Amino acid sequence: MSDKTLLILGALEEFVPLVKLAASRNIRPVVVDGNPGAPAKKEALRLGGTYHDADIHNTELIAGIAAKEHADAITTAYSDLLLECMVKIADKAGLPCHLTPDQLPWYRDKDVTNRTCEELGIGTTKSVLLKPDFEDSELNGFEFPMIIKPLDMYGSRGLRIVSNVTDIRSHFKACLKTSHRPEVLAEEYNDEYEFNMQCWVLDGTVRVLGIADREKTSHDPAEIPLSTRNIYPSRLIDKVYAPALDALSRYIAKTGQTDGPLSMQFFWGPKKGFMVGEIAARYLGYEHELIEFTTGVSIEEILLAGAFDRERLHSLLDSCDPFAKNSAAVIYFHAKDGIVADLSSALAISDRNDVQYGKIFYSVGERIGSPQIMPYAARFYIIADSREEIDARSEEIISKMAIRDADGHDLLYPNRLGTY
Repeated sequence: MSDKTLLILGALEEFVPLVKLAASRNIRPVVVDGNPGAPAKKEALRLGGTYHDADIHNTELIAGIAAKEHADAITTAYSDLLLECMVKIADKAGLPCHLTPDQLPWYRDKDVTNRTCEELGIGTTKSVLLKPDFEDSELNGFEFPMIIKPLDMYGSRGLRIVSNVTDIRSHFKACLKTSHRPEVLAEEYNDEYEFNMQCWVLDGTVRVLGIADREKTSHDPAEIPLSTRNIYPSRLIDKVYAPALDALSRYIAKTGQTDGPLSMQFFWGPKKGFMVGEIAARYLGYEHELIEFTTGVSIEEILLAGAFDRERLHSLLDSCDPFAKNSAAVIYFHAKDGIVADLSSALAISDRNDVQYGKIFYSVGERIGSPQIMPYAARFYIIADSREEIDARSEEIISKMAIRDADGHDLLYPNRLGTY
């Protein structure tokens, strides 16, 4: 094993490929997080590395682990919380990192992101920061429906569609339960096309890896529509590539980010044009695999090269074409509460030749929970030579997919493909 050591913050399943790749390049993996027995820890130990059980919020402890293990670099991915903790640990341990702690608010505080975009003239959703004792007049000039969201969470945690001021007050406390902040962000609801974008910043220049259509399906008018399919490259990439790249380039010029991962969720449409949703300095979990399926370049390769091999990083980014001719999608299935009795349809889909990878999150006899305990009921990754083919395969999988209870009722919420 090489004298190079990589501290990997995070040990769940999605970090296993990174551990394997590091070990294959004679880089010793040291995996750290607070989940005992997590898959990436077992893999690190098996491949000659090691692991530590430690609360990721404990900056002092993990900085000490980095020193003890003689770590040369630190990395993480897929989670805003992991990113924040990594930046603080790297600063304390004196390890190289693409951000410093004083840059974190630009990527972790949604209100700071919105205000910065407004300052730079970048389209962003109209929003206002509300405290529990807010006045009705603070919402003058806003159009309903709106969304209320915590300032420091990611994904759809704590989000709620609200139809009026009374709705906001009714759901305020529930929104705060998912946050460490005493305020919520209220913003006008944007129902135009939605996208995810993944990049790497190299020497102050944004290099685009891919732009995806982010499709959602509504199951309850009061709830945020569920994310049900992401597809790379976007059907509308020719329309959104330039404004999206321009927005991120201007944003990092303001924040001072010169290297490292960068992602953005944004909207575009005929009514409101381009609008930033969220900007993060990390990669997007449960869809980063689609970059590799469409471009041949894996996120794990990029993360490792970013830590240890600048020349290889340049080569990887040069070979990554976000306008790829083939297509890749991940289909997400969500479920309502009930006890799983029949997984035969889901298992049959997992066995399809055109499914690259599938995961069913529940076993027979387990309860789904309300809300759903696991992030998804199931997810499947598929690839095809064209967008038309990926859409046809997606339709077929959706039509055949079911997770049933003992009475034969399908517990899954509906999935519908987007219209363009």
